[in-house]
Amino acid sequence: MYEFLKRSSVLSGRWRLPLLLAALAAAALALSACSTASDDQQQEQAQQEQQQAESAAETESTSGSGTTTSSSSGASTSTQRTTARSQESEQQEQQAVADTQEEMQSDEQPMQQQEDDGMGGMEAGMSVAIIEEAAYDDLSPRLQLLRDSGYPVYVSGDGFTIALGTPDLSPGRHRISVVIEGPVGLVETPAMRITVVNQDSPGEMQEVIARFSRFPDGVRGFHVTAVDFTTVGRWNLILHIPSEEGFADIGIAIDIPLDTSAPSVGDAAPASASRTLTDVANIADLSTGETPDPGVYLISLADAVAADKPFVVVFASPGFCTNAFCGPQAEVLSEVRALFGDAANYIHVDLYENPEQVRFGEEPIETPILEEWGLHTDEWTFVVNADGVVVARFEAFAPLAEVEAALAAVLEG
Repeated sequence: MYEFLKRSSVLSGRWRLPLLLAALAAAALALSACSTASDDQQQEQAQQEQQQAESAAETESTSGSGTTTSSSSGASTSTQRTTARSQESEQQEQQAVADTQEEMQSDEQPMQQQEDDGMGGMEAGMSVAIIEEAAYDDLSPRLQLLRDSGYPVYVSGDGFTIALGTPDLSPGRHRISVVIEGPVGLVETPAMRITVVNQDSPGEMQEVIARFSRFPDGVRGFHVTAVDFTTVGRWNLILHIPSEEGFADIGIAIDIPLDTSAPSVGDAAPASASRTLTDVANIADLSTGETPDPGVYLISLADAVAADKPFVVVFASPGFCTNAFCGPQAEVLSEVRALFGDAANYIHVDLYENPEQVRFGEEPIETPILEEWGLHTDEWTFVVNADGVVVARFEAFAPLAEVEAALAAVLEG
């Protein structure tokens, strides 16, 4: 998920700084050594010239004092030239140091700017208005469909719409995803700071960085982070959204109940009687997708819970993935299966009991397994360990990197 050219760029800059300092020291030492050697040679040459002049003066002393004066003047001129050359060498050394320092500063400045871009944050005395979830009738038909899928929507007065893709929360650490649309479309800044505030304890602030994650279709995407909710009650997420004027600071209110509806990390996975290839005449009876993967319909949830083997289960309807938080999750499950093979089991459960009929326009019949798992939004992924305990859960689309990392952690023990 947006981890990370920028980080790589900043890291390389940090390594470049000590290397430049070392080079600078070496250059200065070499220049100083050259300057010292040059000064010694020039002083020796001046002494030789002065000795020759004094010898000539002694030889020609009978010719009058004019010659002696001339020789002394020549020695003095030579010494002045030596001093001037020494000063010029010192100036060149100082200029080389200054040029190198200027190069280092100009090199670090864009990297520091890159590191700070897209962050923002709370400042002393800052006041931010908190937006409540928008009323259903105040939303456009497109946003109403999003609400119908269970995702809260917030609308600010300055042209921003924020949808929360992970509303099933409780005290503890949870993955949070938000889709942000501004006056010019989807906000895709690589990194964005979010300030998390407990409304009952406003002085206890938590700041997290949300990274932009683009969906495989190349068009959609959302910002993802993790937040620690310490208590039940009203919490405010203050999003520091980059805008033309700097940052648009928008707060959204969310309520944290005592427990989640869907299984949380540490809960036992429900042993539901999901259907497999042996229960149907045609694989089209198991998925609304055009080309379902047979490898994700080989074992039921009930059998997987009892199998003493980790498994990944995806709840999604591939043929009707249309909202902002719905991605190709069944395809991601197949990719995970290709990566890990027999090390785990893999299960896809479509949202509908009659997927083939739904594809042809008939009334959908929702699978009762959704209620057994407490799922009230459109797309879910769970990673379960060999003991049948949930170790990772992803509400809304979960990119391959996230699911892969979660399963790898289970398999590595």
